[in-house]
Amino acid sequence: MRHNLIKPMKLRFLAIGVVWASMTMLVQGEWATFTYSSGFQNGGVIPDNSLVGWADTRQVSGLVGEILDVNVGLQLSGGWNGDLYSWLVHSTGFAVLLNRVGGTGVNPPGYGDAGMSMMLDDQGEKGDIHWYGGGFIPTTTAWPTVPDGAPTPSDNWKPDGRYVDPIDGDVGVAPRTALLSSFNGLNPNGDWTLFIADVAAGETSTLTSWTLNIQTAAVPEPASLVQGAVVVLLMGGVMGGYRLRGQKRRFHSH
Repeated sequence: MRHNLIKPMKLRFLAIGVVWASMTMLVQGEWATFTYSSGFQNGGVIPDNSLVGWADTRQVSGLVGEILDVNVGLQLSGGWNGDLYSWLVHSTGFAVLLNRVGGTGVNPPGYGDAGMSMMLDDQGEKGDIHWYGGGFIPTTTAWPTVPDGAPTPSDNWKPDGRYVDPIDGDVGVAPRTALLSSFNGLNPNGDWTLFIADVAAGETSTLTSWTLNIQTAAVPEPASLVQGAVVVLLMGGVMGGYRLRGQKRRFHSH
């Protein structure tokens, strides 16, 4: 009798194992990298001292699955880094990439370095770009490559994320609430718009290229669909076994 009771438990553990395997296949993702370096409004020159700013909209298509992660690369030359305010928008997602880096109540102009060439990544291990330190050009050397586009967090910076007025108050103390994770779970296809404004008079910045690096959830392989069917069958067998055993007990008790 004891031997018969062990079998359903074994089936239950097997079913759980198959469910876990199927879920593992679903969370694995593919990276797609899109780099834009031409066709820019005003030749990529950011209007000086203008809140109207500059924008570039690109359409992504052909990706399958929902977004798991997004990284953004910016390559800018010239200007004054602390003048720049930049965001990225797609569907209902919104992320502040730059908000007057180095800007504080004591030092509103921020860092005066001219240009940057870096990848922004919520997991970036170089730290918050707002506090990169100044006195040098922030860079990422391990740029994502096609076709895999997998990021190198140890070489990336975190986006600014401070969704506050760039010309009002102490930007540096604002909370980081507008991060790239806002795109997670969305359909990656459609319009993506990069916006940059130079909000103080003086030097002029030029965008030479920008990169959109998107990881999407993998589509289940046919094997995982078969596994799902096996799970249903196994669980049905387990429950059926228990029901049958209960009926036998009731029958013998009469």
